[in-house]
Amino acid sequence: MTSGCVRAGILSGLLLTTCCAAVETKTGVYATLEEARAAGAIEQGWVPDGLPASTTDLREAHRSGGQRWGVFAFQPADGDPVRALVGTEITANPPQCDPPGRLEWWPRILRSPLDLAQLHSTGLRLYRSRDDRLTYAVNWPQGRAFYWK
Repeated sequence: MTSGCVRAGILSGLLLTTCCAAVETKTGVYATLEEARAAGAIEQGWVPDGLPASTTDLREAHRSGGQRWGVFAFQPADGDPVRALVGTEITANPPQCDPPGRLEWWPRILRSPLDLAQLHSTGLRLYRSRDDRLTYAVNWPQGRAFYWK
């Protein structure tokens, strides 16, 4: 009986370790776009390529399965590079957004189910990226954008 309990405990521990490794979320914080580039966050795809040089206050989180979430600030006058990344505005049927609970910097308003009217009331607009890989929520007047996959 005792050896059975030990085996069950070991198997449970291995299963838990395997499951937890699969959902491990890694995060990065960068003061500037150049700092993110130097850390490899753009090359790895954790931060979008093509952001304006004025981009600051970048935060990103990613998982090994390709999921990622991020936020950045940009000068509103430098919004053209951001506009070049996004396609048409999403006006119906918003996509799912289920970031890990431990992303304290991710706003509740951007957690599923998304309410477009509520997003609009805060100045946020939703877009699919032109390459259809990411969803963006952008507040153009404030120069703040969130993205996820």
